[in-house]
Amino acid sequence: MGRAAWNRASALGMALILLGAADLAAAGTEDGRGFYFGADLGVAAPRDLESTRTNNGITTNCDRWLDRDTLEDGTVVPLPLEDCSPRALPASPNHFELDSGFLAGVHLGYDLGSFRLEAEYFHRGHGGEKRSLVVPGDAKQQEFVERSEEIDDFRADHLFANLYYDFAGRESSRLTPYLGFGLGWMKVRMDYSARSLRTDDKLRLRELGRNSNAAGLLSAGDESLSDSLSGYQWIAGLDYAWSERFSVGLKLRYGDALDDFEDGGHAWKPLRGHASTVGPTAETGANLPILYDIEAEELRFWGISLSFKYRL
Repeated sequence: MGRAAWNRASALGMALILLGAADLAAAGTEDGRGFYFGADLGVAAPRDLESTRTNNGITTNCDRWLDRDTLEDGTVVPLPLEDCSPRALPASPNHFELDSGFLAGVHLGYDLGSFRLEAEYFHRGHGGEKRSLVVPGDAKQQEFVERSEEIDDFRADHLFANLYYDFAGRESSRLTPYLGFGLGWMKVRMDYSARSLRTDDKLRLRELGRNSNAAGLLSAGDESLSDSLSGYQWIAGLDYAWSERFSVGLKLRYGDALDDFEDGGHAWKPLRGHASTVGPTAETGANLPILYDIEAEELRFWGISLSFKYRL
């Protein structure tokens, strides 16, 4: 099932649960057990993160920071400034295998009887991965000896409003299976870095039609990215009543963002060994910024945790 289908199914499921809650709320309130609070501690396993870097930049032969060079076809570079305005360059897609990580949270709810309403906050964190961008046989790649991207220290804060249905007393007076659905907000952060190191072989660059003065120069990105997204989660669990007020249980959840992650307008540090602009600031019109944007999708995750509740 695709993302759009999942989102439609989730919205429909939430609507049906809310309709049922509205129908039973009055009866549930009379026999309800009131407020409760609790905590969760467990692990979360994310899906591979798919990211795309979009560059608003210039080609090597437009870089006016580089010394003049004459290519094999007689072209003098850098090319004229009027031909070298920053433009959208081919995007760089990649995917990263994030590690399973910890999940911890707290919740406050109100028990209506069969239904429960709950506000929940939880945090999860994951390690990342470094991936090579070198594609064998690609002529563009022959300009480089290293091209890589890395996502690390992925973390997300979630704030959800959840609605549960308890199947109390079906098998045991102490065991309560339940199903739930939540909608809310998530703040996603990740550390991003990238490296593009050109060959120091000037002859090879000239053969590729590049300014040979770019030999050995490094372009690097290093940013802490963040975005706020709406999201949803499906929940299933089983609680055991340890006492009249205290229960412990196991909770399984599946969550996803309803939006794609976006963070952009970042400068290279450096770009081909210099500031992230078309040319030196002393040159009129050349100090146009060179920037890149990062988009990411597939923010789905599974979580399993021990859940503790105390009823007031």
